[in-house]
Amino acid sequence: MKSDAWSVVFTGLSLTCITSTALFLLVAINPKDAAYGATPFIYAGCSAFLALAFNRASAWAARRTDAA
Repeated sequence: MKSDAWSVVFTGLSLTCITSTALFLLVAINPKDAAYGATPFIYAGCSAFLALAFNRASAWAARRTDAA
């Protein structure tokens, strides 16, 4: 794949992780079961970290496209 395509893929993954972060935070605010505990916060934190990582990977791939 070309770097431009990788940039689009990483951007899509980043947006998906942002959506999942919001979803897990909403589950943490209004859980259906008290047994969830801190799990939604852990998942939200991991999703936020991955969103940032995919965003940086997208920027890296975009820079490679500009350099080529």
